Amino acid sequence: GVATRFETASARAQLATVEALVPELVQRRNTLMNALALLLGEQPRALDTQLLEAMPLPSLPSNVPVGLPSELAHRRPDIQRAEAQLHAATAAIGVAKADFYPRIGLKGRVGVEAFEFNDLDSWDSRFFSVGPTVYLPIFQGGRLKQRLALNEARQRAAAIAYRQTVLQAWHEVDNALDAWAAQQNRHTELLVSYEQNKQALHAAERGYQEGAADYLNVLAAQRGVLASQTSLNASATNAALTLVNLYKSLGGGWDPDALTSERQAGGDAPLTTTASSATSQPKVEQ
Repeated sequence: GVATRFETASARAQLATVEALVPELVQRRNTLMNALALLLGEQPRALDTQLLEAMPLPSLPSNVPVGLPSELAHRRPDIQRAEAQLHAATAAIGVAKADFYPRIGLKGRVGVEAFEFNDLDSWDSRFFSVGPTVYLPIFQGGRLKQRLALNEARQRAAAIAYRQTVLQAWHEVDNALDAWAAQQNRHTELLVSYEQNKQALHAAERGYQEGAADYLNVLAAQRGVLASQTSLNASATNAALTLVNLYKSLGGGWDPDALTSERQAGGDAPLTTTASSATSQPKVEQ
């Protein structure tokens, strides 16, 4: 009788420990749903009817189209911004150099003048003048040189910023690829752990039914299965998040058909990364 009470109390304690996690998870879910509603400009709880139903995580692709190395600059907005600033700074140098040369133009003027106000509408009160204009930067050499030097310095700074932006982008892509591969490898190992824990649970239950082991082994095996499932779910979530981060670092916007055509044409070979797509949610057998 003592063993039975101990096993019952242990089972109830394990159940209470698991159920204690539910309120925190519900509160976190509600907070995230309200955050999504805020992003969409909706009131709190506006998305409850759409998101309360549990749905499995989306399956992850086995191949991620990293894309053409030469096209990364055309997808990332920060690189495009730095490139535009470099072009603008380079164009400013040309404008500053053009100020060193004289400019000749033709200027005209039309107006009316009269001694009496009543004579302003007379044709004789109108006058016209046309003449050339000449710009000679004779007395502005120092100012023009300083302006040119300033624009050249800005162009060099823009070039350095552009190079740094490109390097930063490649570092982000490399780190995202490493994180994606690591999460996939971790998920694969957690799948093995989950299957082994299920086998251990079956063995413990069989031993208990045959009288070869007590129920404490079954409780320990159940905790192992639950822990494996929790880790596996967290791994699937992290894998999806690392994939989103990889898409973000790559700039997105690639065309799979264009990548296939480029590969067949023998051009700049597209880069791809492969990973296991086995991120389906396991079912815990009771």
